Amino acid sequence: MQQDWAAAELAGGELRLRLGDEVLAVPCGDDPAGALCTLLLPRLSLGQAVTVVATGWPGMAPIAVPCPIPRPATALRLDPRISLHPVPGLMQDRPVDLIQAQVLLVAGHLAEDPDFDGILCLPGRQTAWAQVSAQEIVSFRSFLTAEILSTLSHDPEAAVTAGFDDAVSQAMSRPAALAAELSSVRAGLGLGRLDGPQAADRLAGLLIGAELAAARPWWLGQNVVVIAGGWLADRYLRALAAQGVAVAQADPAQALQRGIRTMLSPA
Repeated sequence: MQQDWAAAELAGGELRLRLGDEVLAVPCGDDPAGALCTLLLPRLSLGQAVTVVATGWPGMAPIAVPCPIPRPATALRLDPRISLHPVPGLMQDRPVDLIQAQVLLVAGHLAEDPDFDGILCLPGRQTAWAQVSAQEIVSFRSFLTAEILSTLSHDPEAAVTAGFDDAVSQAMSRPAALAAELSSVRAGLGLGRLDGPQAADRLAGLLIGAELAAARPWWLGQNVVVIAGGWLADRYLRALAAQGVAVAQADPAQALQRGIRTMLSPA
């Protein structure tokens, strides 16, 4: 490991550590500090020290929106070579919601474009839609779309086809029928009427379409930037473009790096 920083995310009893392009994950139980040291120390060269910006860390109370980008708490020295900077998450009462790691991406985007006014779509295991204005996070809404998709589909990264577009449109027009339509996909697969990639594409379209229907206030008529890459970003960009949204894409690795630098810079 050559760089002097890393990002850690604690969620669902799992610690995820990002080192450049590498992502490591390990169950952490009641000892996230021990899990972090176990993952990180063997990867440090002799005499190397590293700064870790962590989200979801125990003892960090989330901050209610609307608010500016939160600042990290006082650094914790986990080891002579590891300095940990816990960052608060964001909470919302109506509707009740909580996001953690996405704070770093929002911070990174505002570091690049401090005058941004619009919606940041942050696809991931928990996709968040964040309304940003005057360098504050005004509101947000999160969805477990990708987590559900990974449970239902054995091949979520299958190539996008017209079946995806049809499924998005169907779910947006009839979101109440989502559970039934998901069951129909399983039936079609079992009867041989859909192959694996077709089923995966349709599942993705149904779930993302239902999400877009619920998130309509966060994208309709808005300036939207999707901060993500890969197959999941491609699907969100395609689904939004089909709704006539003038959507842009930002690099998540660059946004994360800028966000970490923002957290480590003097207030």
